[in-house]
Amino acid sequence: MTADLLHSDLHAYILKGRGEAALEAARHLAMGYLCASDEAPCGSCPSCKLFLSGEGRGENHPDYVEIAPSKKTSKASIKKERIEEVLKAAAMTDYAGEGKVFVFSDFDTTTVEGQNALLKVLEEPPEKTRFLLLSESPEKILPTVRSRAGFLDLKSEEALYDPERRHKSYRLVEKVLSRPEEVFLARSFFEEEKDHLPEIFDHFLAYFRDMAVYYETGDENKVVNKDYRVPIACQSQIVGMRVYDIIDALYRARRYVEMNVNKSFAFEWLLLTMGGQWI
Repeated sequence: MTADLLHSDLHAYILKGRGEAALEAARHLAMGYLCASDEAPCGSCPSCKLFLSGEGRGENHPDYVEIAPSKKTSKASIKKERIEEVLKAAAMTDYAGEGKVFVFSDFDTTTVEGQNALLKVLEEPPEKTRFLLLSESPEKILPTVRSRAGFLDLKSEEALYDPERRHKSYRLVEKVLSRPEEVFLARSFFEEEKDHLPEIFDHFLAYFRDMAVYYETGDENKVVNKDYRVPIACQSQIVGMRVYDIIDALYRARRYVEMNVNKSFAFEWLLLTMGGQWI
């Protein structure tokens, strides 16, 4: 996992991935969060050794918790009652002094009531407490939860931090939000970046997630993309509640592209939604 993720101010991330590989990636990130070394995860500090003991899945670490769907009815899901147990555990003091980490497998199976119950702790998380929400289908997660979490596509992790592509993505967003007519000039951007679409979607999500945070809190310190905090703050007031519709559109457009639905239509629909012409 990248150092950028470990040192991020965000307390929650949606990790897009499936199966044991995604869970292993989440565990590795969790071990890094709980590590006491500057070079996390070091693998040799008391916290890392405790995490790796036993089966190496963190089950012996008192500040690490995994939550998986249970099948009490016909369909396995994470119920509100389980989320309430997580909230109580999150409110307790950690044992090792490096915070707590909660990893949810198949978070998109969490009931609506459960996701709503988790919202408050995502808005006001205990210090140094992290929530990693694994999902193969993040578009199924409530928009209110998605807007309060960062996003990482595990398949494209290494591409996330290309500074030039990030800048181009954010400039495009600024243009479309400021001048709706830019929608029709921006379609070529997706064609030019067709080999990096997962990364483009990730950058867009990061930008609009910051807009949602600023819209709700008015606090620039909570904006992750601090070098863009001024335009993010200005645009969040103009876009207002529509930011949640845009975030939802981003997840849906990403899904359309993955399903090989007409890409040109998906991009045009997304841009029109950003520009406020499709809502």
